[in-house]
Amino acid sequence: MITVIDPGRYFHVTIENGQLRDTELSTAVNMAHDDSHRHGWMGVMITRHSPTLFTVALSGQVPYGITAERDES
Repeated sequence: MITVIDPGRYFHVTIENGQLRDTELSTAVNMAHDDSHRHGWMGVMITRHSPTLFTVALSGQVPYGITAERDES
């Protein structure tokens, strides 16, 4: 389940079905990338908080056009 926190910029992704994890994360990343094209200077950071909770957010620490990952679980 994707929860929009800040439209186009910040999403919580809660994995309710492990088989859909990649699909849900990809959907959130694509939504963030769509907004990053409007700004032209931020990339996308995926943060894993637990096996079932992720955030996907635009980040000025990630170069434009790049998706980075970090694990805080």
